[in-house]
Amino acid sequence: MNMRKNGFHMVFAVALLVVLAGAMVALPRAVPASLLPAAPTDSDAANHPPPAQRVVPPIPLLPQKALDQPLNILLMGADSRVASDPGRADAIILMRLDPAAGKVRLLSLPRDTRVTIPGHGINKLNQASSGYWRDGGTVLLVKTIATDLLPGLTVDYTVKTDFAGFGAIIDALGGVTIDVEERMYYKASDTVIDLQPGVQHLNGEQALGYARFRMDAVGDFGSWGGQEHGRVVRQKKLIAAVLDQTGDVRTLLRLPAIIRAVRAAVTTDMPFDMMARIGITFRTASAADVEAVAFPGIPRYVDGLSYVIPDTAALKATVGPLFGMPEGN
Repeated sequence: MNMRKNGFHMVFAVALLVVLAGAMVALPRAVPASLLPAAPTDSDAANHPPPAQRVVPPIPLLPQKALDQPLNILLMGADSRVASDPGRADAIILMRLDPAAGKVRLLSLPRDTRVTIPGHGINKLNQASSGYWRDGGTVLLVKTIATDLLPGLTVDYTVKTDFAGFGAIIDALGGVTIDVEERMYYKASDTVIDLQPGVQHLNGEQALGYARFRMDAVGDFGSWGGQEHGRVVRQKKLIAAVLDQTGDVRTLLRLPAIIRAVRAAVTTDMPFDMMARIGITFRTASAADVEAVAFPGIPRYVDGLSYVIPDTAALKATVGPLFGMPEGN
């Protein structure tokens, strides 16, 4: 019975890992209008649905895959707050699960990465995920990543959630303990982030603030000394903390609420039974089994707009093979 309970528990430990990783939603910074994200360049009005029609239909479930080979899962955190708004995937994390080794590998793809979106030209990566274009959304985002950033990459499943979903899952889990690195304070009409530095147990709203905060000197993404810095690092740190803490036996008592929160919060093409199989396979995983891969890129302004310029050679030669990308692309 204990073995069965632990296996059932770890089903949702890894399901939560999948879900929570996608919930690292972004927070707007106070910047001049000239530095706001690039506007889409496609002027074809027929291709730009009005806001009320920009909801991208859910993508169909994909077949269950065998767990004898690694899987790539694209995790997305959307900035939408209501069901009628598809939002943009302002947090984009590529997760590779290696069942044989019991390892998890994470790569944050900065939302401001300068890419060529198929059919729409140069723009920021997260613009592909929005409903601004009729073909925009998860499918276009995956296509952009697999053709421009990591050519030939296979994405097996996608998982997406938003503000409300993130907070609900963290609360259902009973909160998460995090060592907050610095004083974090931000206040707007609909948002208050107020965290002191140090180890503390955060509820859903506070954890969302920790994941969103980027009002410091680094902001969303920085790179120096061969390492990445900023909000993207905290997002992966939070994933590892959640994975560790779902091993707490007290989480068993919260399983019904966790299941409801996960099912209500997620848009995914992964069958729920597939999440369960992943959970069983990774039932002994911990934070020590999570590897964070740095994104090779440099923040830079181009024509007055802020981007992250990717090192395409490093992505193809060094990063891509870590996620099963064919060599020589």
